[in-house]
Amino acid sequence: MVDRTYKKLEGMTLKYVSGLLQENPRESSIFYEVTFDLGLDFLHFVKMANSYIPGYLDNPINAIRPELDGIAYHYSYNYLFRHAGNIHDSEALFKVFASPAYYMNQWGTGAELEVRYGEPAFKVVRGKLRITARQDFRLKNGNARIHIENLPIISFNWALNLMLGHLKMPIIASPGSVVVCMYTEEDEVDVGGRKMFRGTRYMVGSKLAFGVIKPGQILTAQ
Repeated sequence: MVDRTYKKLEGMTLKYVSGLLQENPRESSIFYEVTFDLGLDFLHFVKMANSYIPGYLDNPINAIRPELDGIAYHYSYNYLFRHAGNIHDSEALFKVFASPAYYMNQWGTGAELEVRYGEPAFKVVRGKLRITARQDFRLKNGNARIHIENLPIISFNWALNLMLGHLKMPIIASPGSVVVCMYTEEDEVDVGGRKMFRGTRYMVGSKLAFGVIKPGQILTAQ
């Protein structure tokens, strides 16, 4: 976190819609599927973007990377390309990165468990980007049965990493991160031994039960 500039963006919101915790015996895993509404105040977004990268939305080699920890994992970043100069509202901005093809769906090794994000599904609902996605967990040996008490604290991120493109003909250098806009506050708090930005939504995996994940189980770091 110290290597990047993180800024709270007014009007950027993350609202929990629904969720389920389920078991997948075939893969010896437990997974949750969640739906969130991602809100973005476009005017505030443009103001912040231009304060860090003047003319940000008009340059096709500028890029953007959604950071959705706990919900989905974007492989890399998206150049603005043909969208540059044509982004006039949040829905147009969402089109730059809201395709399932950009997101990881393979198993990877975490600190204590193997984890896998699923490809998310997107749709715009009343001006917000609704995302439905899942994450699977299993023990590292891949055979032993995982139990609910093995699940970690899971935080839910919604942030946009704004990246400045560099053009040195005939080479386009990789874009670099300039600022990360987020829905949370900018100071950090401790949650079960983990550092989170204050205001981050999260759930305690080990305290869940199979079935519906209730709104009251989605907590706020404070």
